[in-house]
Amino acid sequence: MVTRIAALFGLLVLVVGGLAVTGVFDTARPPAPPAQQAAPVAKPAPVVEVTPPATPRIAVTTPTVTPPPVVLAPAPELPVAAAPPVATPPPVVTAPPVEPPPVVAVAPPVAEPEPEPIVTAPPVVIPPPVAAAPPAPEPAPVVSAPRAVTDPVVTPAPPVEPKVAAVAPVEPPQPAPATAPVITETPAAPVETPPAVTGKNDTLPAKQLFAAKQLPSLGKAMAIGYYPRGCLSGGVELAVNGPTWQVMRLSRNRNWGHPSLIRFLEEFAPRAAKATGWKGILVGDLSQPRGGPTPFGHVSHQTGLDVDIWFMPMPDRTLSKEEREKLTAINVVSDDWKQLNPKYWTPQHIAFIKTAAEQPNVERVLVNAVIKQEICRVETKNREGWMSKVRPWYGHHDHIHVRLKCPADSPHCRAQPAVPDDDGCGKEALAHWFSDKVLRKPPKRIGPPPKPAKPPKPMTLADLPPACRDVLAAPEQQASKASAN
Repeated sequence: MVTRIAALFGLLVLVVGGLAVTGVFDTARPPAPPAQQAAPVAKPAPVVEVTPPATPRIAVTTPTVTPPPVVLAPAPELPVAAAPPVATPPPVVTAPPVEPPPVVAVAPPVAEPEPEPIVTAPPVVIPPPVAAAPPAPEPAPVVSAPRAVTDPVVTPAPPVEPKVAAVAPVEPPQPAPATAPVITETPAAPVETPPAVTGKNDTLPAKQLFAAKQLPSLGKAMAIGYYPRGCLSGGVELAVNGPTWQVMRLSRNRNWGHPSLIRFLEEFAPRAAKATGWKGILVGDLSQPRGGPTPFGHVSHQTGLDVDIWFMPMPDRTLSKEEREKLTAINVVSDDWKQLNPKYWTPQHIAFIKTAAEQPNVERVLVNAVIKQEICRVETKNREGWMSKVRPWYGHHDHIHVRLKCPADSPHCRAQPAVPDDDGCGKEALAHWFSDKVLRKPPKRIGPPPKPAKPPKPMTLADLPPACRDVLAAPEQQASKASAN
């Protein structure tokens, strides 16, 4: 009986153990439902179930063969065997729940990558604009499309590209016209040079050669030669309008001079206006752009150091070009050339002449002999330093002729001899100018009139200083107008 009871007890223990194991696996299955979608979760259960069924079958056959030994052996082994299965399921139970969450977590990302390709499709569209042709055309128009295509084909190396752009393929077709004008301009200056040196120009009147030059020569400003036989290098133009001056006879293009003459006029004009009470002065001829002999009107005015200034005050308005051509300077001397015309002569004219003669760089102030005589009569005091500069000369009855000293920067300028020590107011000095010879009263003649005198030979380029030949042949420079301030 005891043996049977023990066998039954062992069998009961085995059954209970099997049920316990089965219950354990059953408890492990509930967490699987959330991951029902994943097939792999159901596989671990069958592996565990194979072991429990094998155990009852062995237990049933064992009591039949040898009951006593089986009873003693299984009793101690059963608790040990029961313990391991109990320990084994917990890790199994723990492992599956851990695995499903990652499986669940992996699943959404798998779903996300699928839409991602859909999202990445736009980026695929983006590259086309990046690699689109527009960037290539942009450089192409700058250097011209043909160059961009030709450069890579002909020479891959970048150093070759500048060469091609500067010389070979590009230069000949398009820059060729740009180069042509440059080459044309360069010979233009030499083309002017030969005529100035040829023997043909040596025979032409110098006044024609210099009058044809509308702009000054390129080079340093210098007065060359003597006042009635010279030229001007690097002339400067006097502005036709200033605060206290206006230039007359613009069509003559004779408002050019040495920089020292331009400065003198800019400084003298306001001083004369202040001394006389006039609005300003009217400026006549200075010199041609390159000096030299003039076609008419003057023997001097060739070196850029002479200027005529009218006795007529500047009006309070700007004269038109037409008025500057037609307006006539007033004659302050009477018709007999022996006294002043009270209708036009005023004390302000003396202040006007004195102001000019007082300037330190003035060499001469030429006036009509009648005017010189009047100044000597009125100005009896403080004559030193300026009265001797005022010299009588033919004409100059409607303007004064101011002549400056040779500038320090003009080594080829020939100075005028110094004036005598006296102030020129002596009777003997003035008597000459009132003689019939000077006043040109022709004596009465009996018989046929004399033959007209042969006109003097015109001055040629060979008669001028050698430097004037270079001035005439030099290239032109842009007009350098004095500031009207």
